[in-house]
Order: sequence, then C-alpha cells, then structure tokens
Amino acid sequence: MDANSMLESTEQSLLIVEKRKRFDIVVGVPHHAPAGVPNLPCPEHSDSDENTGFIGRYLADQLDCCSIIAGNYTIDANKHLHSDYTMRIADWRPSVLIEIHGHGKVRSKYDVEISCGSAELNTYSEDLATAINRKLSEDADLADVSVCGRFTDIYFKATKTLTITDARWLAYHIELSPRLRKPESGLTGKPTAFAYRFCDHLTDALREKHG
Repeated sequence: MDANSMLESTEQSLLIVEKRKRFDIVVGVPHHAPAGVPNLPCPEHSDSDENTGFIGRYLADQLDCCSIIAGNYTIDANKHLHSDYTMRIADWRPSVLIEIHGHGKVRSKYDVEISCGSAELNTYSEDLATAINRKLSEDADLADVSVCGRFTDIYFKATKTLTITDARWLAYHIELSPRLRKPESGLTGKPTAFAYRFCDHLTDALREKHG
C-alpha cells in the first residue's frame, strides 16, 4: 500500500516514515486522520487533525526532507519523548522540526497559527508568519488567508508539546483551519487545490528562512 492510500485509512493505526534528501529539516504530523474521521482512538487527544497528513507529506516532498506521520494513532505521539514518533525524529537529528496540526476555526480567529512553543522564541514564529503573509499578499486567491505567529495573540501556543519545546531543534507548531486541509463539503475527500496552493507559499517561506 502506498503512502497516500495509507493516509486514506479510516481505522488502522499507522506510522508513515519517509526518508528524503534532507535530514536537517523534518516534517511531523502527529494527529492525522482522513477527512470524515473527527476522532482518534486516543484518550489523551481524541480530536483528530483531519487531512493534515496529506498536507504534511506534500510539504515534505516540496522541501525534499524527511517526514513522519502518525495516523489514527492510539497515543498522543508528540506529548511523549519515548513514543516511536518522537524517537524517530530524534534519530534524524534535525535542526528544524515543522509540525502540521489542524484547528476548527472556533478557538482561533486566524486561518493559520504558528508557535515555537514559548514567548522567548516568538521572533522565529513571527518571522515565518511575516514571510508567509508577504507571499499570500501577492496571490489574489489567497490574500484573505490570515496568518499569525505572535505568541500573545494565538490560542494554540504548544507550551506543553514536548516535540515543540525540545531544545535539540527549533520547532514550528503550525495550526491550519479547515479550508486549508479539507474539501469544501467538509465531509470526506482530500485537500483542495486551494490548500495545496497555500502549502506552496508555506514552502517558499520556509526555504527563505531555512534554505
């Protein structure tokens, strides 16, 4: 079964690990489930981040970097230092970790929130948000997508997320609203061209900051 077919699985718990040319950057997706599966079989983190695996894998392909995606997982993979998810990231020894998450546009007013896990690292999250916003402003179809990396203004700060606060790498916790992950129906299906187009701008911004 290929990776995209695995990402469409609605029941089986999977860890999809893919090596690419770059090991200095890693894309991680700890809470993936396909659209239409809003819950994970995990008592610690029952809400899934629908379709984030597709976005994370596309981003890793664009950056040509290693990626790891936990799908329908039974544990909260990024909250444990000894989970197979976290230990695989550590084995790669990246300098930058990019974690893709999803929110429901209920607790946040932004389409995209970016945190590096603490107020002390706010400069990095704000710089990335600024770079993304600059690129979006030049794309008429995506100019209304709102992006915030200011620690004091975002809801999803990721201060207790161990993969984000780990001092071994700089980590970006990126939360995407439904329209940047799910089909317009919001029910089932892969991300739209609109979502992947946003991901292209995210890719360009990350290249600008990290080569």
